Amino acid sequence: MAKETPSLRLVWLALGLALLASCQMSPSGSAPQAVQVAGVVGGTETIPTLLGKPLDLQGVPLIKEGEAYGGPVLPGMVVVAQGTDQGNVLRLQSLEVRVELKGPIAALDGNAGTLTVLGQQVITDANTRIYEKVGGSYRNLLPSDLAVGDWVEVQGTATESGVLATYIERHPGQDSQVELEGRATNLDQAAKRFTLNGYTVDYAQAKVVGSPTEGVWVEVKGTLSGTTVLATKVAFKTSGNNGYGASRRVELEGPILGLDEAAKTFGLLGYTVDYSAARVTGTLADRVYVEAKGQVDANDPTLFHPQLVKVKYPRSYPAKAEAEGTVSAIDHGQGTFALGSLGFYVDPNTILKRDDPDRPIAFTDIQVGDYVEVKFDPSRTEEGRYYAVKVELERR
Repeated sequence: MAKETPSLRLVWLALGLALLASCQMSPSGSAPQAVQVAGVVGGTETIPTLLGKPLDLQGVPLIKEGEAYGGPVLPGMVVVAQGTDQGNVLRLQSLEVRVELKGPIAALDGNAGTLTVLGQQVITDANTRIYEKVGGSYRNLLPSDLAVGDWVEVQGTATESGVLATYIERHPGQDSQVELEGRATNLDQAAKRFTLNGYTVDYAQAKVVGSPTEGVWVEVKGTLSGTTVLATKVAFKTSGNNGYGASRRVELEGPILGLDEAAKTFGLLGYTVDYSAARVTGTLADRVYVEAKGQVDANDPTLFHPQLVKVKYPRSYPAKAEAEGTVSAIDHGQGTFALGSLGFYVDPNTILKRDDPDRPIAFTDIQVGDYVEVKFDPSRTEEGRYYAVKVELERR
């Protein structure tokens, strides 16, 4: 049962997909449009959502990195799905969970909210979900619970500069299984080796998908031995092995990273998005959540061409603390509210959302008596109130 009084947890903190519609009629009577989607799961642990709609997962085959998956679909996970939009529910036909990184934490920076895994920087912010499996269930962790040497699985948006994490799962004990991705360099096809993020990848015994090519984006699974990865599977992202048909219509939803306003590109869920011909609504910036609708390039499976890019949530920053409880006072005009003795203020950059259904809300949607989770920065204060980085209205 949720607590009535606010609980405070100091942390450095932490960092949705729609569906393939079928020929069935939606409850409104309109014919759904066939689409494929890649995005970040929202909602709650018991009612996961995509694009703000609950997921009907009954009988759906779940896949994680090419293998059958029997675990839960949790908020923050990056998934690729297809199914039918029934109007107020998404009835899935298939769902695959996508992992960007898996390996040991080599370094942590609590103030910046970053960690280093297999040579890659992992960025967390107020949207990052962190879990650990305990027995048959999953429990939430704070970023401060993580430590150097922990084996973690990371999901999110991967770019040349690192991974903006939406989901981190700590695996108990040590593990030798790793997953990583990036640009393949120093490719030696005779020796079946290349360099990836400072590690040597030996793919002599690996299942290889795509054509080994210098400089292309590559995904690797294998075991870690010092600074060498003994690969069991290597996927070179060359034409024809992206999982989508050429020019198929796809919807993407999640956080962006690596925004290049001159080139009009950014990274999103493993794609380079070229928005030069897109209609953009809202202000683009690194770490904002967007919806993008368009096609995967017919010749480059890592390139996405949207017709529409819509900003869903503003930029999210690392938070240093977390509180939850019932709103005891609120001033919509001044942008302030309180959870008991704790006071907060919001500004246009504060993320305001509802967990069920997962969607943006206005500050005026929050009322006295509502139960909220607040992620905030205690180093930023105004008149004794803390700056709220994110306010999530929770269903009770």
